[in-house]
Amino acid sequence: MTVLSIIIPTLNEEEHIGNVLADLKPQLRPEDELIVVDGQSRDRTVEIARKHGAKILMQPKKGNGLARTEGARIAKNDIIVFIDADSKVPPGFTERIRGHFSNPELLLVGGLDLYYSDSKAWKFVYDSYSRIIFLMGKANHAISRECWVPSNNSAFRKDVFLSAGGYRSVVCEDADLMRRLPRTGNIIYDDRLVLDLSDRRFRQHGFFRTVALWSWGNLKLILGSKVGSEDYKKGY
Repeated sequence: MTVLSIIIPTLNEEEHIGNVLADLKPQLRPEDELIVVDGQSRDRTVEIARKHGAKILMQPKKGNGLARTEGARIAKNDIIVFIDADSKVPPGFTERIRGHFSNPELLLVGGLDLYYSDSKAWKFVYDSYSRIIFLMGKANHAISRECWVPSNNSAFRKDVFLSAGGYRSVVCEDADLMRRLPRTGNIIYDDRLVLDLSDRRFRQHGFFRTVALWSWGNLKLILGSKVGSEDYKKGY
């Protein structure tokens, strides 16, 4: 039986954390666990998460990447799932992951991020961008066997994730991890494993500026350097 440890990094997420945990709870089995890794929130994030039965790990504010990795280290289950606090989780999300990992050879799964927004025009832009990135990751894997999956909609076998060193505190932590994961065909890119995310990061920094920074982060990784999360924090 496939059981899951679902890991959510938070910092001052009282507006969202109750909703995502409420979405998840009907989909959980008794052996599953919810882990909230909190970067010293000053609002009711931790209180709300505890009321929903989440295990809480408090840590200094070190960025999303390291928060996910620390959550993975304390996870009790073999399959770890990463999502964001502002996600809208559809029915059947966890069962889809369980179905994939019924294959004992499978190492990781990548889903598709879409966005919710007050603007239909901007939602179209955000979603189109996200679909292009997803297809580029899938195409690159077909050519190179490099495994890129979005850090906020993915599932791994815990030992594979940790043996690669997990996420680090850098911009584009998912691209950074890709370069340390083993090249393998035992991955599924599932465009029906969808999470809807808030467009708040794009609204806060501007869509084109945000995409430019992500592109710069990826370029520096290719060149053997990195952009630290202290230079830019994606909502964390």
